[in-house]
Amino acid sequence: MKLTCTSLIFLSAASASSFADADSLSFADTVSFERAQAQQSSLEQCFPTSIPWVNYEGNDYIFSRLKYNSVCVDEKEQQYEWGAIQGVYPSIATEGGGCSNLCVKGYGEAEAKGCTSSKRPDPRKLVGFEYDCDEATCYCLYEKDTLSSKYDKCFDGMDTSNRGSGDVALTTTNQGTTCYSLHIQPSNPQPRTPTRKPTRKPTRKPTRKPTRKPTRKPSPTPGKSICVRSPDYKCYKTGRPQCCSENGGRDCPDHMTKCDNYPEGMTGTSYCTYSPDFDCYENGRPSCCDKNPSNCPPTQMRQEEVG
Repeated sequence: MKLTCTSLIFLSAASASSFADADSLSFADTVSFERAQAQQSSLEQCFPTSIPWVNYEGNDYIFSRLKYNSVCVDEKEQQYEWGAIQGVYPSIATEGGGCSNLCVKGYGEAEAKGCTSSKRPDPRKLVGFEYDCDEATCYCLYEKDTLSSKYDKCFDGMDTSNRGSGDVALTTTNQGTTCYSLHIQPSNPQPRTPTRKPTRKPTRKPTRKPTRKPTRKPSPTPGKSICVRSPDYKCYKTGRPQCCSENGGRDCPDHMTKCDNYPEGMTGTSYCTYSPDFDCYENGRPSCCDKNPSNCPPTQMRQEEVG
């Protein structure tokens, strides 16, 4: 039996505890809230952070997860053309399998249709991939003008209308898919440049720009509690604050909390990690940082404002 992300969500939701104030919520709100609880655990199953490197023809292909519920775009916010590969079930972090391996090296069904290694698109034109867990589909992303009808046998579907070019620079919100950017480097770099460690570029390059335009300040539609407001997938991994997925949401504050949907490897996302400011705060930082940092307000407030 194969389970997609949706299957995982519904299996988990069946055992999720209800919100303490659930009696005051509508049935639709309660169901939506319980699904949000289940999504928190299934996100990591559908969209893992650690994707094995792919070694192919003298190059290492290194993929890094950006934001959950996103699609990849270039610096002009244009999406990339893609070739789809269907039937790729979790976990996509499987050694020798998953979207990364299939996008770079191809797959058996395509080869059976006549798409041999010499007839596949140049993998050096890849910029990343997007994965849709519910549809169990990989979308191999390419720079503009790479794909054409001659590659029909290499994919289960194609879209050549998008005009994205260059490296992945940003993400835009798209519920259900997640963007993985790509860095390509020689498998055996020259020993004269040991400072170019393979772990830097895949994490630093995609993490600076993607966080500037995606929202830092959520503006959800008012609801009966922060756990049943309209989902904000730019700000939160599951569309709702992390506390909604813990202890039935009973520990949530009465205000929206900090965002938690950040690219792999990004640091400095919480003001609770900033240098202490004893001129403003008695303990150097807002009091919420000493209790449960994930429940702090989205933006830092002065001590006299937060009490």
